[in-house]
Amino acid sequence: MNKRLARCGAFILILSLLPLAGCGAAGSEAGAEAPAFAMDVEACGDQLRRELEFRDQLEELGPPVVYALLGVDGGDVAAQKNYFGSGATAEEIIIFQAAGSEAAGRLRLALEARIESQKEIYASYAPEEVAYLRGAVLEQKGDYLVYCVAADGAAAKDLIDRVLKDQ
Repeated sequence: MNKRLARCGAFILILSLLPLAGCGAAGSEAGAEAPAFAMDVEACGDQLRRELEFRDQLEELGPPVVYALLGVDGGDVAAQKNYFGSGATAEEIIIFQAAGSEAAGRLRLALEARIESQKEIYASYAPEEVAYLRGAVLEQKGDYLVYCVAADGAAAKDLIDRVLKDQ
């Protein structure tokens, strides 16, 4: 009878501990992946627009217009925020959350091409803007890309670095 009670007690103890079997497993093992980087794309764009100095009035464009302008597939974009100047300056802010690492690579190439294309365009009719484009900031962290052409490229880089670090 005592053996039977002992087995029953052991069985009940094991059953009561089963729900705890997975607790902490993902984050506590050596070599476990850290949580994926996440950023509020809209808040980041608004912060850049608010805290950086721009010579032009920046306005948001609809996503389809931005995708066409950059030659990107909207399926590569999970979230986006943008602000563009009037065209009198090269100032703009584009923030993407890519729909995966391969999409992030394609979006990065599109943004790099944007910088080069803008340099060629502005060289012919507003050459002073090329200096601003040389100071353009393009940073990537995980599936997030932050691109900005502002009056003060160094201030833009500092703010973007802080934003990406604080997330």
